[in-house]
Amino acid sequence: MSTLAKRTFSSIVLLSLLAGAVFFPFEVRRWFFTVLCALLGFGASWECCGMLNGPNRFKGLKWFISAALVAVVFFPMVQKRYLPFWPGISFDLALFAFIFWMIVLSTNKNQEALRAAVNGFAVFFLFSMALKLISGIYYTYNFYGNIPATFLLFILGTKSGDIGAYLIGSLCNAVTHGKNHKLVPSISPAKSWEGLVGGLVFSVGVTLAIYAICSDNRNGYEWWDGYGYFKMAVIGVLLFFGGMVGDLAESSLKRTCNVKDSGHFLPGIGGLFDLVDSLIVNSFVFYFILFFLNAR
Repeated sequence: MSTLAKRTFSSIVLLSLLAGAVFFPFEVRRWFFTVLCALLGFGASWECCGMLNGPNRFKGLKWFISAALVAVVFFPMVQKRYLPFWPGISFDLALFAFIFWMIVLSTNKNQEALRAAVNGFAVFFLFSMALKLISGIYYTYNFYGNIPATFLLFILGTKSGDIGAYLIGSLCNAVTHGKNHKLVPSISPAKSWEGLVGGLVFSVGVTLAIYAICSDNRNGYEWWDGYGYFKMAVIGVLLFFGGMVGDLAESSLKRTCNVKDSGHFLPGIGGLFDLVDSLIVNSFVFYFILFFLNAR
């Protein structure tokens, strides 16, 4: 099976999971979304810790980090309320402050183990903040009827850029027999300027399409009334470049760690960290877009 066919199969499965988090009845989908975030956080952080510290080393630390992320995701659900972003950060930091010092205590004057613990702290902080922001986008912002439209804009605006860059870059590479214009070959040899343009067009096109569908104030909901197509196009541009930064940063990390993919869980894509790299950066980008636009 070709890489494109494998990637298409994985994309269909992922879109089906996204549909469940969006279209199921609210009481079902909020648990579905929570479990999905917990699994993605657990798997991606496990892979990231493995890249930084070695796949078969410090497994106890990986369990600590990944299990703590699951606790971060499930805590608001157990409390039957969603924690706002800043109190949520306080909980995350308090949780990991305890775990981090327990890990330091267990290093027993081992400098390598201490380095691994610091790496683990960085992984936990990065993923917990991203998961908290994504949950905030999912629960807090505007809905189109019963559908979390702003969350859809965030996910589809980001991932459509990834898909467009891959499709257009691959097509141009095939047409030019491998002579397309490389973007940053020292970090990611497969990425090209042609793919950048294609991904940018896809991302902007999807954000405009979502706005066109969801801005008609049906079902009594005004969805970003007055923002207009220009502002949506700017959001599409920001989501594309934010996602590209996340993708390139993860590629740089993989090259530093001498690995090709973070894992092999998703055929044609790689690991779960490969899947969420663009979403991690864009969770911060998009949350601050919403903050400055006051899109509550």
